[in-house]
Formats: sequence, C-alpha cells, structure tokens
Amino acid sequence: MNIYFLETEGSMFDSYHLGYIFISLFFTVFFLVIGKKFIKKQKYKDIYLKFWAVLTVFLHLSPLWIAHLKGETAVAVDNMLFPIYFCNLTMYFLMLVSLWGNKETIIFKYLAIIAGYAGVFGALISLFYPDYYLGASSMFEWGVFKSMLSHSTMLIGSLYLFVGNYFKTEFKNSYVFGVGLLFYGFIGIIVNKIFAAANLNPRNAMYLQGPPIPEVPILNAYTIAILMFLLTMLIGFLLNNGLKKSSEKIKYHLMFVKKKT
Repeated sequence: MNIYFLETEGSMFDSYHLGYIFISLFFTVFFLVIGKKFIKKQKYKDIYLKFWAVLTVFLHLSPLWIAHLKGETAVAVDNMLFPIYFCNLTMYFLMLVSLWGNKETIIFKYLAIIAGYAGVFGALISLFYPDYYLGASSMFEWGVFKSMLSHSTMLIGSLYLFVGNYFKTEFKNSYVFGVGLLFYGFIGIIVNKIFAAANLNPRNAMYLQGPPIPEVPILNAYTIAILMFLLTMLIGFLLNNGLKKSSEKIKYHLMFVKKKT
C-alpha cells in the first residue's frame, strides 16, 4: 500500500501545518530556556534580543535579496514597503526596542510592553492561522516559508521581552497596550489613505476596511483588538494575584518556621 504525505495545496492543520506548529513551539521553548538559564549579563541579553529582532526583519525582506542573487528582478511587495499587517508593524517595533539605548527609561518600558504583547498575539495567530499558506502549492515556497519562519522568530523575540525581564508583567500593562492598539489603528488609517490618494486598490491595512476572514465578519479589527486588550487584562490580573498569593504563602511559612524556632 502506497502512502502519500504530499497535499495538493496548503490547508489549515494539514500534516505540514501541524508539523510546523509542533516544531516552532518546541524551538520557542528551547531558545527561551537557553536565554533564561544561560544568559545572565544584561549586555548578552540585549544581544540575544537583537538577534531575534533583526533576524525577523531580515527574513521578512529576504525575498528581495534572494531574487537579486538568483539573477531575477527583485520585486518589493506592498507589505514590505508599508506596515499593512499587524505583524508588519510589530516586527519593526520589536527591532526598535532591541536597538534602544537606555533600556531603563519609561518610554522603553512602554514600547517593550507593546512589542511584547503584540508580538506574542500576532505570531500565535499567524502560527495557527497562516493565511499566506492556505491554498499555496507548497509550504516550502520561500515566500510562504519565510513568513512562517519570521513569525516564529518574532514569537521568540517577543516572549524574550517577558522572560528577560525587560518590563514587569502587571495589570496596568493592559492600558499601555491599549494605547498601542490605538496607534496601530492610526497607522492603518494613514496607510489606507496613502493607497487611496495614489489611486491604488484598497489594501485593508490593519483590516480596517474588512475582516481578515470574510466568512466571519464579526471577527473584525475592532473585536480582535478588544479581545487582545481583555486578554492582557486577564493575564495581568492572574499573574498579579498568583504572585501575591505565592508571596503571602511564603511569608506565612517563614513566620511559622520562626515561631517554631
């Protein structure tokens, strides 16, 4: 009996997609553990963060260099020139944060919060719903595969902002992230207006002109933004309460031990 593993075109949760999800999450955990366990000095932590941030942008723009090196005409698609998608803008946020000089300033902390949460949300959404893969002839077409890879590296870099303690994870982060979401919306409006002024086809930047999945109109830019905002609030609430309860338990046990001694 012959068994064929090759799909005719990419579909969500096919064998290639499921395999990639597993591999990506495995290496995400692997590289975060390395960063947490073995990289202690701030200088090297910053280098580690820069590596993932710059690699993400490099992968995003890599089709230009590959086409040129192959002797073909290098064509820059619109999302290379403009921050059309949520993840396009986030990867530049991540690179800006990684290159920031004084990482103790309040501005850096705010930018890191936005890059951290946005990068995790955007990368995970793309990992489980890679619209650029759906219908593609192969996952290993470079245009598709580099998108998979760049979102995976962005996930590692964004999570490292949490793991590397670049900012404190707390409830009020949700307000900072909320302001960041408004900024994303503002950028989307500007990009859409630029395309309209140039008489180009509407590009639906930040999905402000239509939902990412036309068949599910309720899942639009506004509902997705609200859900992300609520998730950041929930994460902050759970972590804060969990940490407080843990510290209270530790204090109680220490007091109990002191009384016994």
